Amino acid sequence: AARGARSRLAEPRARAPRGRARGGIAARRKPAYTGSAVSTSPPRRLRPYSRVDAPYFRSPGFYVRIGGLAVVVGVALALLVLRAWSIQILHGPQYKTQATHQAFRTVDLEGPRGAIVDDHGRLLANTTGHVVIAADPGTLGGFDTHGWHPTAAGNTILRRFSALVHVPMHTLVLRIERAVVQSPFAPAVVVPHPENGLDFYLDERPADYPGMKVTAIPSRSYPQGDFGSEFLGLLGEVSKSQLGTARYAHAKAGELVGESGVEATYDNLLNPGFLPAHVRVDSLGRIAGTLEVPKGKDLPTLKLTIDARIQRAATAAVQHGIELSKGLGYHPTGGSAVVINPWTGGIYALASTPTYNQVAAANDPTYNASLYTNPNNLLVDRAIAGVYPTGSTFKPIIAEAALSAGIITPDTPMLCSGSFDLGGYVFHNVEAGVYSSMTLPTALEQSCDTWFYRLGDRIYTSDPARQGTLIQEWAHKFGLGSTPPIDLTGAASGYVPAPGRTFEKLEGFPWTEGQTINLAIGQGALQVSPLQLAVAYSTLANGGTVVTPHVAEGVVRGGVTKLFHYKPQRTLKLTDVDAIREGLYLAAHNPAGTSAAVFANYPVPVAGKTGTAEAPPGNDHSWYASWAPAGHPEVVVVCMIEHGGFGAEAAAPCAKDIYNAFFHVKPTTP
Repeated sequence: AARGARSRLAEPRARAPRGRARGGIAARRKPAYTGSAVSTSPPRRLRPYSRVDAPYFRSPGFYVRIGGLAVVVGVALALLVLRAWSIQILHGPQYKTQATHQAFRTVDLEGPRGAIVDDHGRLLANTTGHVVIAADPGTLGGFDTHGWHPTAAGNTILRRFSALVHVPMHTLVLRIERAVVQSPFAPAVVVPHPENGLDFYLDERPADYPGMKVTAIPSRSYPQGDFGSEFLGLLGEVSKSQLGTARYAHAKAGELVGESGVEATYDNLLNPGFLPAHVRVDSLGRIAGTLEVPKGKDLPTLKLTIDARIQRAATAAVQHGIELSKGLGYHPTGGSAVVINPWTGGIYALASTPTYNQVAAANDPTYNASLYTNPNNLLVDRAIAGVYPTGSTFKPIIAEAALSAGIITPDTPMLCSGSFDLGGYVFHNVEAGVYSSMTLPTALEQSCDTWFYRLGDRIYTSDPARQGTLIQEWAHKFGLGSTPPIDLTGAASGYVPAPGRTFEKLEGFPWTEGQTINLAIGQGALQVSPLQLAVAYSTLANGGTVVTPHVAEGVVRGGVTKLFHYKPQRTLKLTDVDAIREGLYLAAHNPAGTSAAVFANYPVPVAGKTGTAEAPPGNDHSWYASWAPAGHPEVVVVCMIEHGGFGAEAAAPCAKDIYNAFFHVKPTTP
């Protein structure tokens, strides 16, 4: 049966007889051409050749193989889809995070400082990008938190770069080491102020100096230009000694902090510190670029009481006073002005001349370094740190001391003469030819020295055991002799001389009655800053409140301003202060007044006192302390011109310029 089945299966492949095969071949030969274009014979069907298998796709094995292949392909595709689903959907977020962490590193970079604005919202200080050249420690190699372990490549790069920028190699290494300690993967600034197109040169030749990149870091900018150095202050890298203080407890090594002015006082508000930034790295872990510049979250804006317009006017006014003084043959060395609200203590302007250039100090290291050795003391804010004898501007304070103690009344007459003799020692008046009796308001109006010599003598003899210390007591009540609680660094305490060992040690001789008499007109060892005198005159103007001077009004976050609250230092019970106010008004507006030549016809009533303080071997200091309007004070103005001569010659015109700006008075030509 098997054979039969096999023979039947093989039957279609049986060979045809030879003759038939030939005949078949002969039958398929092309017939001879008969001249007819169309053959009339029926088509002949060829028999399959016995040696050729039947078509493959008709065989049963074909479908089996195709089916198997389809199953394999289908399973493979299903596995691929399943794997893709697992990667993209099931584990996608996890893999994305891992990939991000491998491509980027989080480093700590210094964030932008908060802005500073004046009382009208004018931008005074802001943070912008500053171009620097930074080194990538990873590319150079060998740097870690323990120092530098030189590599051949890193050593070569740094030597070439050192020659290019003319910075010693050990300085470059030190800068990188310090940066690595702070943040191992952050770029280390090696050239903070590229000059002569160095940044463009490196940008065009990145392959020549691998690891050295031109980048931008946050930097302080000043939209108002050279403005406000008296209160804005300087920035600098925090020192080791500063890190141990309460003011800089929030800072880290290498951080840029405020060194003076409001930048220092409010550093904890303005300074965001080091913030996290995502940095792109290559396959070797080297920094390839910064993906995200750190941004402070809800950075505050410090709002000041300073009025930029008044500040500019005050600066120009001081310079005007200096020029007037020079024109009169004096040799002024500088000057200052304080403009303050007598009710709140908010300062509208602080002017000091000469001073440093705020923009240059922030961007020029050479200029910055020169400030510390400049003979003109550019870093000293004369308005708050300069101390001088006050001259006659001290007379209202001694007058209030005598009134409060009942030693005199507003109507007590005393002699104003050309001189006053104290046991053979003669004290002279500025005007030698005067001789008349007058009361307190007139004595203030004409600033009679001998009248106040006699007042000092009365104070001393009223209680000899106290040696006239009633004057010192009231000077301290008005804020003299102690550091003003202003929110700025560097304010001086000054000095109020008094009987005792301190005076004897400083001066080399004991206190005598003559010292009290000399102090009565603001001379001798008395040392007072313009700010202290401005606070004292604010106390007279407002009726007894010793205000707390300040330049910061509040902080702005998210458009909301939170005002700072300043409590008064104390409240004094003043006696007959109206008599003092009358005298100061007469001094400015009565023909015999010491500043009438400046303010006699001024549209705003002014109450003010000139001061001419001896300052050998130079010329006298020129002072003017005042407020306006006289009856309803809005502002106190104090001007001081060092070695500027008489108070009415330089300081009073300075104050007038400031009042012109404050009250929008059009200047008039004398």
